[in-house]
Amino acid sequence: MTKSIDEPIAAAVPDPSDDALVRAARDGEERAFELLLERHEGRVLRVLRLMGVPRQDREDVAQEVFVRVFRHLGGFQHGRPFRSWVYRIAVNASHDYRRSRSRRTDDAPLPEQEPEAAPSAGGAAEAVSAAELKRRLHTALGLLSDRERAVFVLREIEGLDGRSVARVLGITQITVRRHLGRARRRLQVALGPRAGGNSEGR
Repeated sequence: MTKSIDEPIAAAVPDPSDDALVRAARDGEERAFELLLERHEGRVLRVLRLMGVPRQDREDVAQEVFVRVFRHLGGFQHGRPFRSWVYRIAVNASHDYRRSRSRRTDDAPLPEQEPEAAPSAGGAAEAVSAAELKRRLHTALGLLSDRERAVFVLREIEGLDGRSVARVLGITQITVRRHLGRARRRLQVALGPRAGGNSEGR
């Protein structure tokens, strides 16, 4: 389908790429940015959760992530994965949030319990086991350093390769491997041998 000169890309192209939407958003097409937000909002919320942002503040931090995305859209380099760029902003926002919370000595966060869907009768035992492992994973992630946690979340849960993780975090691939190895060992101690990777589905 050929896009006419004056036709918004959001209407002209059935499934525009992130790069095309970024270009359109830079040109002032509001719907293009809305599509970017809709496409990546779930991913951002998941990363914030895994990085320790509690449920009651997660929407606010996600909103801050997309404010930063919009504010710095002009600096995004075409040809680079937009998803990786959003990951970087989300991880940085989670770090900013955690540092802010750590300065509030009278506002210590309680362990967060994520709601679970009610299991069917036939799969009750399996669902309880999966829910317990998920709860233990979230607790164990809190034992990692911020860098170890970010590397593990991006590599093992979000599925980025080592090169992409290095680009997102601004570190070398050797450093990624070192932090990933430490994170795996710590999580294996906390959770047992099943914690070596892909401990939570996307």
